[in-house]
Amino acid sequence: KTGHEITEVDIINWANQTVKVRAGKNTTITQFKDAQLSTGVYLLDLLNGIKKGVVDYNMVTPGHMEEDALMNSKYAISIARKLGATIFVLPEDIVEVKPKMILTFVGTLMALDKSGVLGM
Repeated sequence: KTGHEITEVDIINWANQTVKVRAGKNTTITQFKDAQLSTGVYLLDLLNGIKKGVVDYNMVTPGHMEEDALMNSKYAISIARKLGATIFVLPEDIVEVKPKMILTFVGTLMALDKSGVLGM
């Protein structure tokens, strides 16, 4: 609505603010190829920031083992779909940190959040 094209930096800034302010977590990213994205935890924190309480953290692991990271990633995709997002990313795309796929995932969440359909 501001009349300028949304950039990757805008999306990252929105995501980091949402995680920090609305989810109360300290995780941040600087780009969509950050290695820490492979665990899926940041994306779960972001989802919890978009809709408080949507993530059951008893189901979340640190994601250091590939199998755990895949489970976190599947969980994040499942939650995003339940919130109404159209998701094209695969859990493997997150674990392998495919920047364009993660950008699309986070951008879709941003659009969903800004649309106001989720309420607060």
